Amino acid sequence: MERDRESVGLNPETQAILAELEEHGWFLEGQDIARFCMAYAIRAKITEGATAGTETRWAAGNFDKTGEIRALLAALYPSCVTPVRLMEHLVNEGLRIVAARVRSEAIGPAELMD
Repeated sequence: MERDRESVGLNPETQAILAELEEHGWFLEGQDIARFCMAYAIRAKITEGATAGTETRWAAGNFDKTGEIRALLAALYPSCVTPVRLMEHLVNEGLRIVAARVRSEAIGPAELMD
């Protein structure tokens, strides 16, 4: 069985995307952008997976202080045994799809939720 991660990481591509999104000033910090993008990926029905080549960005306990994210993922992805790895995957995929829409449609977070 694969061990779960203790941190949420980004790969070089998504690190650059995060920096690009931070420049807009829509969120107070990168973690907030990452959580938004994770939620966007969940809403887009991104399937379970893993993202290769990530470097630690946030400790899982800081990213999900209350455990609510892990509880939500357990409900939405009941077969998942590595929730932090799933969180990381959803953050990375969410960053990609949010950036693609922001770039192509020149929209912000509020319009993304329509």
